[in-house]
Amino acid sequence: MPAADPYARRLLAVVLLSVVSFSSSMTIVTTALGRIAQDLGSSASTLSWGVSGLFLAMGIGTPVLGKLGDVKGHRPVFLVGAAVIVTGTVACGLAWSAASFVAARVVVGAGMAAAMPNGMALVLASVEPAARPRILGWFQMVMVGVPTLALIAGGPMVDAFGWRSVFALLAPVAATGLVCSLVVVRPGSRQTGVRIDWLGAGLLGLGVLAALLGLEAFSRGLGPAVGAGLLALAAVSIVGFVRVERRIAVPLIALDYFRIPEFTGSICANGMAQFAYIGGFVVAPLLLQERFGLSVGASALLLLARPASMSLCSPIGGRLGQRFGERPMVLVGAAGLAAGCAVLVAAALTEQTSLVPIALVLSGGAVGLAQPSYGTAVARSVDPGDLGVANGMSSTLVNLGMLSGIQAMFAVLGDGDSAGRYAAAFAVAGAVAVASVPFGLMMGRTRRVRPALTGAA
Repeated sequence: MPAADPYARRLLAVVLLSVVSFSSSMTIVTTALGRIAQDLGSSASTLSWGVSGLFLAMGIGTPVLGKLGDVKGHRPVFLVGAAVIVTGTVACGLAWSAASFVAARVVVGAGMAAAMPNGMALVLASVEPAARPRILGWFQMVMVGVPTLALIAGGPMVDAFGWRSVFALLAPVAATGLVCSLVVVRPGSRQTGVRIDWLGAGLLGLGVLAALLGLEAFSRGLGPAVGAGLLALAAVSIVGFVRVERRIAVPLIALDYFRIPEFTGSICANGMAQFAYIGGFVVAPLLLQERFGLSVGASALLLLARPASMSLCSPIGGRLGQRFGERPMVLVGAAGLAAGCAVLVAAALTEQTSLVPIALVLSGGAVGLAQPSYGTAVARSVDPGDLGVANGMSSTLVNLGMLSGIQAMFAVLGDGDSAGRYAAAFAVAGAVAVASVPFGLMMGRTRRVRPALTGAA
């Protein structure tokens, strides 16, 4: 654990305890989707909305709820989010139909949209700027490491006691985090005399919703016209959002932040890294099972190499970022991620199973080394009063990157399972990782916190 004020350590622990049930349930739900669908009399395709709907709720809600925390205080919004996560987790375990399960997952996503940006703002505000890379490294290690362990234990648990047992275990964890947060979390700073730009928030939410649904439309075969129409609506909404933000006295987020190279570079590089990381990761199990003939259990064990290496490398990345700066770590991450994708291309073409763990360790470790630097760069680029909305905007770009990567990989893969199609999918992921380098080079140019740009008192 990093050397920090005792309150900062306690705060980090309770924030993690409140939100880690979300990331743990993500890994297990993805693995047990077929079992859940069978028990609820539905299909895995329908139940997959439990994943997509959760990301939709997070993508729409994080900027607005992050801003709400900046204005009303991060503590109350974080606590409400933590309570909603508990409620949604309990509801998942009690779901009686596919619709109720999907709705419960959306509730969890809404809770995360409130808890994550405000919890991160509280943690970042509790330490000196120089200590942020290390504390973010530990945060990332736990957020990835615990779900990795949950996946190892969750599979046998689902086999032995059913999928509801997972939520019966995770709900008390989330509830404990909420109770501890009520005791530990102190009130933070808040902006006074500031009103939330609800028109801008609505346009941004509509734009994000339309963009994510447009990507889903392409992947679910709803037709290019539906997908293109939704993406066009997203573009119009975002243009409207920009116009509103330029005219209003106190915008949802100051567009001037996007003129700061470090801010723009970090959120764009992070989104593109997640495109390559998650996009390639969802295709890897299909390669192992469809082309190499591995069982689900065997492929799951191989795939654990990626999150495990990411978790182990995150605190190292935080420490190195603190010493050498964020830009070198982000560039190392992009190079490692591209190299991992290249090895996966070779594995697909040569059908060498032994290459897959090497690729997974390369890409997982690379993202782990880079991840703490993204959050540190964003936090340093903005006024302390805007930490919530800045983290929310960053999360939105990450969610867009993840879903774009998933849809792009499946679009390239299509209905075929030839070695060439798998190689092409991994090549696209690697190309996006390489394309993130110019944004990584933008980082490191802003070495001080910029003055307030939101008109906060």
